Amino acid sequence: MASLTMEGHTEVMHTYQVLRIGSDVNDKTLHYCLPDKNIDKLHATLTKYEKGLYLVNESRHGSVSVNGMRVGGPVHITYRHTRKGIVYLRFGRHDAYLRVSRTLTG
Repeated sequence: MASLTMEGHTEVMHTYQVLRIGSDVNDKTLHYCLPDKNIDKLHATLTKYEKGLYLVNESRHGSVSVNGMRVGGPVHITYRHTRKGIVYLRFGRHDAYLRVSRTLTG
C-alpha cells in the first residue's frame, strides 16, 4: 500500500495508478493542483507498481525533492527509502509525504 498526502488531501494509490501533480487549474487529470508560479503545469508524476513506486520530475525548471535531496530524473522508491514508513517529498515549495508499506520492497 502507498498513499500520498499533500495540501490536506490524501490519495491512496492502487497498482498501476499514476498521480499527476501540477499547476494547470484547467487540467482535470491532475490529482493535485497547486496554483503556484513555481510549479509547472505538469510538474511531477508518481506511479505505483507491484514492487515500488516511480517518481518522475516532469518539470523543466522546477524542483522535486525526495527526503531532502533534489532529483532530476526518475526515482525508484521502495520501503527501503522510508523513515519509519514515510518518504518526505517536496514539489517546488509544497511539502508532501508518501506512506509506503513494507510490502513494497523493490
